[in-house]
Amino acid sequence: MIINKTDNRLQVNISKSRFNLQILPIEDFPRMAVEGKPEISLTLSQKDLKKCLYRVQYAMAQQDIRYYLNGLLLLTGDQHLKAVATDGHRLGFISTQAGAELVKKEIILPRKTVHELVKLLEDSDKSVTIDFYPKKISFSFSDIILTSKVIDGKFPDFDRVIPKNNTKDFIINRLDFLQALQRAAILSNTNDKFRGVKFVISNNRLSILCKNSEQEEAQEDLDIDYNSQETVEISFNITYLLDVLNNLDTETIQCSFENANNGMLITIPSDETFKYVVMPMRL
Repeated sequence: MIINKTDNRLQVNISKSRFNLQILPIEDFPRMAVEGKPEISLTLSQKDLKKCLYRVQYAMAQQDIRYYLNGLLLLTGDQHLKAVATDGHRLGFISTQAGAELVKKEIILPRKTVHELVKLLEDSDKSVTIDFYPKKISFSFSDIILTSKVIDGKFPDFDRVIPKNNTKDFIINRLDFLQALQRAAILSNTNDKFRGVKFVISNNRLSILCKNSEQEEAQEDLDIDYNSQETVEISFNITYLLDVLNNLDTETIQCSFENANNGMLITIPSDETFKYVVMPMRL
């Protein structure tokens, strides 16, 4: 292969093929170099950072007018790195040990940056260094340096969204729950933006009900470990539930709630680092 550059043209000759291409000035290429020392620098394993991003990234908004929701919040402080994503209807939160005392810092990663990191990071103990700058953030791992601008905006106070005093809860096998929802979803209104599913929770049983505009219905019954005698009926967007169950790898999950008007909190038994809140809907 022979490559020749003349003025604003590039000629590529390969065997019997020839390409004559127009090129742009190198001065027009965007510069993403950071200047000065980072405000915060921390190092953790690639698998820990990938786990943080993967477990909550699906809760980011898509093309929301509230532009700060179209990204993922990263927070440092108290020896932890936290990741939060929300679209206003559901919220994902996860925390991981950072290994050192860190000053408090908040930045919002753009959606595209999050997706690229999830693809590039390895499931290994190899390290990744995160450098926080006033308007940029840099990730250094393996032979890669990924530098990104951050979204300028104020992320909502997510802590007040996470329920603290739910009195009812049940523990359920994650895979059984996921497969039951997938079967029931076949008869949900797939053309609707919000695909509803109704839960009837009572007597250590969870009934999952879906119906569509053709008056077709599906019902799935699952055994659960339910701590109350009160029957509760509550409805959700089934897509929001499928998202979280597909992105977890635990054997069981715990669902806690108060009534049909408040959000349901999904957690992992004996693990306080992950929280997922989904708000109810009216069917």
